[in-house]
Amino acid sequence: MANPFPNGPGTVEAAGRLNIRLGKPRRQSPRAGGIEAGVRFAIRGSVAGEEVQGVSQWFELDGGQFVWAGACRDFQRLADGEDDDRPPRRHLGDYAPPVFTTATGIRHKVQGLRPQGLEGLIVHFDAYRIRQAGNGAEDSDRRSLDMMRSAQANGFHYGEISRTGTIFLAEGFEWGEWGSHAGQSQCPVTGRPGVSRYYVGFEMNNPGRLFEAQEDGVFCPWFNAVRDANGEVVLDVRGRCTRRSANDEWYSVDEVRKVAADGNIKAGIYLPYSHEQFEALTRLCLYLARTFPATFSLDRVFGHDEVAPKRKNDPGGALADPARLMTMPQFRDWLKSLT
Repeated sequence: MANPFPNGPGTVEAAGRLNIRLGKPRRQSPRAGGIEAGVRFAIRGSVAGEEVQGVSQWFELDGGQFVWAGACRDFQRLADGEDDDRPPRRHLGDYAPPVFTTATGIRHKVQGLRPQGLEGLIVHFDAYRIRQAGNGAEDSDRRSLDMMRSAQANGFHYGEISRTGTIFLAEGFEWGEWGSHAGQSQCPVTGRPGVSRYYVGFEMNNPGRLFEAQEDGVFCPWFNAVRDANGEVVLDVRGRCTRRSANDEWYSVDEVRKVAADGNIKAGIYLPYSHEQFEALTRLCLYLARTFPATFSLDRVFGHDEVAPKRKNDPGGALADPARLMTMPQFRDWLKSLT
């Protein structure tokens, strides 16, 4: 059978949910993620690969990734002179769909179907390590997968966004299914308790609120600070903690920001989300609004600190990125300005 589409480059639309295959254009190749039905995405060209239902044409994406052309539709060639490798959306203001990465071998506990479909999203931080050790190189993808495994072991259900911008989903993840991630909670708009049933949760790999150490210019996460019998960080009269180890994770003064209380933000010291991380979160929210227009609302993108304000402080002052501080209402306005 002849190829159903020209060779590209250009853009196509997913006719159904697509599996992204890594390395070689065949179904046996490792699954690198997925693209939901109706999403338009860019292709670099096409190659011959495994024949499926009489079609051997596969589209090549970035990074040695491929999707089967037989599950696509509406090819549009790039206009003359158009560059197929455009800058990130934040520079152009246009929409670019996210790419999802499957956390191989990890499955999260599903408790049922969402009563009315996916209605919104809860922004968390995982309060976990981002580095290899000390103040050294970041290792956020590995740390994010650690937290995905922790969710599997403890019966939770959420996605993770690493500081590289990688969006991890568990194997078999379905947007219409729910599992626990927000705990005791209440929607500030509808008043409904138990928001995990209605809103998907995404953990941002981030150490959480930080504490200034005895050493000037050193800031520690809770897990590298001396704590009391109740697990609370012990502070001296100056409000400083005692660092447990110089080999465990800590941050320098030029990496963090000290913020005042404002809306959902509780006063304190935070490590901002990375540019790539915030970009991925933004793309994810816009994607869900486009994919589930009948149910998902950008006005229902909440912080964990909005649905459980007495217990939680995430995302707090970690949102949005090193150059911008946003409250959750400001983030919702930002998302709506991009539609």
